Amino acid sequence: MNAPVATTVSVIVPSYNAMAFVGQAVKSALDSPGIDVEVIVVDDGTLTVLKQFDGRVRTVRQERGGPYRARNLGAHLARGSWLAFLDADDDWLPGKLAAQLKLADEHVDLVYTDRLNFGNLSRVKERQSESVTLHDGDIFEPLLLGNFITLSSVLIRKSAFEKLGGFAVDRRGVQDWDMWLRYAASGGLVALCSEPLTRYRIHAEQMTNDLEERAADREAVLRRALASPRGQRVSKRVVRQAFAGLWELAASQTAGRQWWRTIDCYVRAAAYWPWNPRVYKGMVKGLLGR
Repeated sequence: MNAPVATTVSVIVPSYNAMAFVGQAVKSALDSPGIDVEVIVVDDGTLTVLKQFDGRVRTVRQERGGPYRARNLGAHLARGSWLAFLDADDDWLPGKLAAQLKLADEHVDLVYTDRLNFGNLSRVKERQSESVTLHDGDIFEPLLLGNFITLSSVLIRKSAFEKLGGFAVDRRGVQDWDMWLRYAASGGLVALCSEPLTRYRIHAEQMTNDLEERAADREAVLRRALASPRGQRVSKRVVRQAFAGLWELAASQTAGRQWWRTIDCYVRAAAYWPWNPRVYKGMVKGLLGR
């Protein structure tokens, strides 16, 4: 039975130094026809830009604790039976939440959408599904090979989120992937809204200099997933492909910045799965400084 449109959805928006973008994000969340929307902004001092919404937004002050602690706090305070996460520099197209609720039933606690990239598109295609395969149903094994779920696209039942204990905060930048893996490992099913109703902003501020730390965090998340009862049933082939994909991603993120690190990551990827031609093309580009 489909979820009724009267269902309350709590939208959680962490906002840290996001004066330039958060207004558009909040506006897109409030523009959800037929949905009872509660918008919670966990803020570090950008309250002035929210005055335009005339009290339609709940604001919670949290000093620097990181976006995942902010999301956990917002989820704890949420009144809705469903949670939606929206980064302050992203936004939604009208009808997103209604389309997702139509796909939810008693067997599905998580629904995500395809996305449109905007901003600096020099290295990505405009639509996520043009370059990444999106999966639904039992997604545990495909998800081991890489995170294809955009955080700002997710709608998750609050009871399922709480059962998982919320986002882990012991790692940086990979807590969303960790959450989806834990959800799928527990037997949770996922629905995909194939319409690109989430807009994901790509800009220079997303680049990080902590590349080694980020790679280590991804490896820790992957090992935790593989140590779960579900993960222990995964074939050796999938395990090797998962680690290869992890190091291929690390290599692509250092490309053009740290050529020696790029080569090292590609060598690690090839050691796990030597049959991927992209790895050897990447090595050549890395040596050429591209």
